Amino acid sequence: MSELKNLRGSGELTIEATVEELYLCLMKLHSYEKQANELMYRIPIYRPTPFFEIKISDLNEQVKKELDARWAYKNEIDYILKEAVGRIFRNINERYFLLSVKPLLQVRLVP
Repeated sequence: MSELKNLRGSGELTIEATVEELYLCLMKLHSYEKQANELMYRIPIYRPTPFFEIKISDLNEQVKKELDARWAYKNEIDYILKEAVGRIFRNINERYFLLSVKPLLQVRLVP
C-alpha cells in the first residue's frame, strides 16, 4: 500500500491510485457494471448524452476522502471519475468503448 502513497508522504493517494481505488469500489457493486452495459450502446446515439451516475453513498471512506481533497480541482475529479468508469466499459467491449463511447462519456456523482 505504501507504493500507492504520493511522494509528499501526506497520506493522500496519487491520482492513478485514486482511479484504481474508485474502480475497485465500483466493481464490488454489480449495479455499476449493469449500468455500463445499459449505457454502452446508448451513449453514442442518445441526445442528450446520458450520464453514468455514481452514488456517493456507494463509495468507501477512502475514496470519498480523496475526492473531497481534490474537489477544488475539477480537471482531476473529471479525470478520476472518467478513468475509473472507463475501465468498467473496457471490460465489456474495449474496442467499441475506445472508438465510440470514450469521447462522449460523462460521469456525475449523485446523492
